[in-house]
Amino acid sequence: MENKIMRKKWYSILAGGCTASLLLLSGCADTSKTTTSAPANSDNKIKIVAAENFYGEVAKAVGGNRVEVTSILDNPNVDPHDYEPTAETSKLVNDAQVIVYNGAGYDAWMDKVIKSSSSASSKSAIQVAEDIMGVKEGENEHVWYDPTTMPKLAIKLADDLSKLDPIQKEAFNKRAQSYIKSLEPLKEKVQELKQQSTTNIDVSEPVFDYMAKALNLKVNNSKFARAIDEGTDPAPSDIAALQNDLNGKKVKLLVHNTQNSTPVVDNIVKLANSNSIPIVKVTETEPKGKNYLQWMVDQLDDVAKAIESK
Repeated sequence: MENKIMRKKWYSILAGGCTASLLLLSGCADTSKTTTSAPANSDNKIKIVAAENFYGEVAKAVGGNRVEVTSILDNPNVDPHDYEPTAETSKLVNDAQVIVYNGAGYDAWMDKVIKSSSSASSKSAIQVAEDIMGVKEGENEHVWYDPTTMPKLAIKLADDLSKLDPIQKEAFNKRAQSYIKSLEPLKEKVQELKQQSTTNIDVSEPVFDYMAKALNLKVNNSKFARAIDEGTDPAPSDIAALQNDLNGKKVKLLVHNTQNSTPVVDNIVKLANSNSIPIVKVTETEPKGKNYLQWMVDQLDDVAKAIESK
């Protein structure tokens, strides 16, 4: 459990000013207040609640002025796995007509909130991982790193919103296509960086795996990465294999999720540095001040630099 505890501690330290003695007991009270109040005079709009802000971004783009979108998790320092819903969260979900969340166990708290809602049966609930990408619980849930996810979500949202407001169907579909077109720079960057032959890499955990696959980068240490993601200790043999990759310079780069630091991961990062293995830093949540496109492209720029440096 040590890794899981340290993960929670990382988010808590960045999110507020709690004393160290309180971090592991209760976290920072203000980090749970990630919801925003509804704008005035918006009762005629379709209310959408997104668990994660990068999904809320798609909903806003497709819905335009016909929707009111609230993203529950809009603070990059809050750990989505351990978020505790507030009374305000429950009210927002209860009042919403459309719910968008990741699913596949990533934000299981949303399942509970929806089930406890008095209007659960009348909602359109989109679980992006399961309903759109076909990913089940127990599989890699970080589907927003798959460059095909957001375009598929845009189309799904246009369809669902059209059922609620048929008159606006054409407008929803046009906005969905405009949003998809806005992601062209990401599609182009992926094609630009896609390796002609499979290239081995190591990762600290499987956050980046879908994007790696799109780039024809093969993750060489999946068992180690899965253990870190699940908050368990990697097997000694898996640690040794990863160390061998880095010492023998058998991989092109190391992808490091900077939001999940453990002693084991820190040692691996140090080993990569000592062997001059390029390190690409990624995050699980959208950085403040960036939209989804900027977030993804900036990380791919770092991948490009890493590949060029070898």
